[in-house]
Parts: sequence; structure tokens; C-alpha cells
Amino acid sequence: MTKMFGFLSTAHAQKIDDAMSRSDILYQAAFDRQALWDPTTIDKILGSFPKGFIDESDLFLILAECIANAVLHGQAEVLGFHARQRAGVILLSFYQIPSMQGRVGVVLSLARSGQIKECTTELPGGLGFPILLRLVHRITISNDYSKLQLWVRVNK
Repeated sequence: MTKMFGFLSTAHAQKIDDAMSRSDILYQAAFDRQALWDPTTIDKILGSFPKGFIDESDLFLILAECIANAVLHGQAEVLGFHARQRAGVILLSFYQIPSMQGRVGVVLSLARSGQIKECTTELPGGLGFPILLRLVHRITISNDYSKLQLWVRVNK
């Protein structure tokens, strides 16, 4: 069941469900813009996220960075988040409305190649991906720039 943070329109809630609902979900949430700006939102997620899969401090940093990026760089009005286990990894997936700007993909490519200074030139403050790349196994962005996915090795 999707945990709702804030008030999503029926159309947005349905779009999030269509994009993110799966049978093997460990955790699923949806946020409106106000909830994305609320500093207690991450604490609420951490309080209800299944324990033992990912280090809580790593999850905190991942959530803080991805939510901040969605709001500041992606201009997200609505964000969906889900986690599911696949073999030895946890897939953390963020779906945003409207989609991310194309230059987010450019920054991810720069970060992967170690061009940290260029990341901050492309997106002011753009150090999020270099940090995330240290915490996760893999990061991908969907072709339509609506979904950011992070693969994290399971603690168990």
C-alpha cells in the first residue's frame, strides 16, 4: 500500500500507481510538493522503511539527496518512491512529475566519469551524483527522464 505524504490529485496518484506498482514492493510512498519540502518527511520514511536491508544512515543520505534533487533541479510537483528487493540488491526508484530536465542525465554521465568540477558547472551545486555513486552499486535514469533508479547492495 502506498504511504501518502501530502495531498495528491487523483490523476497524479493514479499516474504514480501506474508507474510504480509492482507485486514485490517492500515500501512505496508518494509525495506532493509541500511534503517534499517538509524536513520531517524523511524521518517518517525511515521510521516505516523495512529494517535490515540498507544501512539507515545511507538510506537517509540517499533520500535527502534524491528528494532535494527532485525539488531543486527537477522542479518536481509530485514524487513517487518505491523499494524492492532483486537478488542481492535493493532497487530504490523515484518517479517524478513533471520529468527531470535532460541535463540531469548529463550530470550523471559527468559524475560517472569522475568530472566533478564539470558537474557543478552543469548544475549549480551538482555534487549529489558523485556522492550517490559512492553509496550505490548503480544509478540509471529512464529514457523519458521520469524515473531515477538506484541499486544498493543488501546488508543481509
